[in-house]
Amino acid sequence: MKFKTILALIVAVLIVVFALQNSEVTDINFFLWKISMSRVLIILGSFTLGVIVGILVSMKKKLLSPE
Repeated sequence: MKFKTILALIVAVLIVVFALQNSEVTDINFFLWKISMSRVLIILGSFTLGVIVGILVSMKKKLLSPE
């Protein structure tokens, strides 16, 4: 396996373990909304959103680069 793949798997496992250890319910205030949800969902959702944004930014750079 490539080094980046192994590193990505290790980071993903660490985030999952971290999220599962923080399973308490937390209140989230966003503008006028107030939501109560598990920290696991917040952590994993934030991580997933970050990965998606990183992939999209990476794709944009590849599409716009003149080669």
